[in-house]
Amino acid sequence: MTVETIARVDLAREQAYLDADGNPSDRSIAQFMRDALGRWGLCTRRALFKHARNQLHAAGVPTDTVPRVLERLVSLGECEEVLVGHEVYVAPAEPRWVASGNGQAVILGAVVVPSATPKLATLDPVDVAIRIRLESEEHAAALSAYGIREVSLAEWLHPLGLLRHAVRREGNAIRHDQCDLATFWVRLERAIGEDGLLQGPDAEIRALVGEPGGFFGRRTAPTTEGRWSEEPPDGVWCAYRKGHGESHWLPTLVSVDGDERRTLDLFDDEEWCWALLARSHAIGPAEVCRSSAGEVLVTWPLPAQLRAAMDIIGVPTGRWRWRVAEDAPDIWALLK
Repeated sequence: MTVETIARVDLAREQAYLDADGNPSDRSIAQFMRDALGRWGLCTRRALFKHARNQLHAAGVPTDTVPRVLERLVSLGECEEVLVGHEVYVAPAEPRWVASGNGQAVILGAVVVPSATPKLATLDPVDVAIRIRLESEEHAAALSAYGIREVSLAEWLHPLGLLRHAVRREGNAIRHDQCDLATFWVRLERAIGEDGLLQGPDAEIRALVGEPGGFFGRRTAPTTEGRWSEEPPDGVWCAYRKGHGESHWLPTLVSVDGDERRTLDLFDDEEWCWALLARSHAIGPAEVCRSSAGEVLVTWPLPAQLRAAMDIIGVPTGRWRWRVAEDAPDIWALLK
């Protein structure tokens, strides 16, 4: 047996724990977690975090991105967080594969990919998906033999993530075919009419009223920028209102009728993102998605489920950009 000492920086480089800029590789962290879930099955989130952090710590790599990577895996549907007693556990999901266009597919789940299945070699460290090439029917059959089931993007996408917000507001179970984007907005408008709170003239509210497709802007900027305004016209708008502290803004809807303003606080930023997309479908104008030369750019913040859908059909190239195949599934058509 030969024992060799290796420097932390060399270990990090050999195991691809860092990207070209020296930042922790989301891809490597995701694989730590997949490997652990494949061995352990159901496990505590605490143990999963400890495992990934130990791997990175051994190579001297910062560990603060570990929770964010787990969120991405949950959004992709590779695993699910469940509460058992007072502890959060992580449960691996059923292994599946989804076609992403150009003869390629993404495998979702803590599973060993068949050795005969060609993996794509040029993989970006921010791209956590396991991408393969399906060159023949034999490759698809091999995946099936390994228990990896094919699903369409439409099957993966439904039910939409907005359903849990609709159920919370209704207090009753709702079938997913009873709540699309347009009906979700109708529910929100009804809720603000019934439960909205009257705001005084000194309430600090910033509403998204600018035309879709332009510079989005930061809601927390020192002064309003982009599509944000502190003087929204009559109507119901997606907004944020000032909470406690200079940087604390609460996701809300604001109803404006002359000098009267009523607000309905939303559960979190996720519900706010769904509300914005629902508003664009129900009353318009539609949010703008641009596609050119194999790249897709969205001009508004997507809810986690739709960001994950874009991560399946394309490789992230920026905050709101993805490189996609010409025949990639059309996510936006599936939302109608």
